[in-house]
Order: sequence, then C-alpha cells, then structure tokens
Amino acid sequence: MWFSNTKRLFMRLLSVLLLMWSMTAAAHTHLTASVPADNAMLMKAPEALSLTYSAEVIMLNVTVTDSKGKKVPFGFKPVTKATSEFNWTLPTLKPDTYVVNWTIVGKDGHKVQKEYSFMVH
Repeated sequence: MWFSNTKRLFMRLLSVLLLMWSMTAAAHTHLTASVPADNAMLMKAPEALSLTYSAEVIMLNVTVTDSKGKKVPFGFKPVTKATSEFNWTLPTLKPDTYVVNWTIVGKDGHKVQKEYSFMVH
C-alpha cells in the first residue's frame, strides 16, 4: 500500500513537471516569417533578407553562406535594441544553395540558434 501511494505521488509530480517543461519550451521565441522563405526555390536572386520573430529579440548573429561554406557579406552588425523584425539588403546572389544561420536572445534570456536554406536557380 505504501509503495503504491508513493508511486502514484511520484507519477503525479512527474506529470506536473513535464507539463511545466513543455509550457516553458513552447514559450521560447521562434521565427515566424522569413524572406526568402525556408526551402524557397527562387528563379531570381532575392534583394533582401528579412527575419520576423514571434516576440522582440536581440539579434546576436546572422550569416548567409553558399554551398561551399563561403560567407556572403551583407553588412550584418549585432544590435542591442530588441525588436521582432530585421531586414538587410543582400548583394546579388549567384545560382546556388544558401544557408541562413541566425542567433537570437529572447526576452526570457534564452539563446536560440537555428538555420534554414533556400536556392537561387
């Protein structure tokens, strides 16, 4: 009987902790829109890079690299002011596959780093 009650209490506590963890994980800021879009196949090179987030963030880093890993210079500079939208003018991109890698810090203090790719034909 004692073991059964302890096991039941443990399972309830575990359930509450998992619920709290999932709510925290879901609360992290995420990318809601990008131009070019993830997995976009473009017939014309994009003129700009635009990233929009679900909440205000501080942008720590953004890189655009080609299929050989060469960075595309586009004038990124880290910012200290939080905002939810970021825009940069891109140089003329040649036909290739590109990876956009970004690192932000959300208002919750969590650092998030992700990437996506697009192709120019």
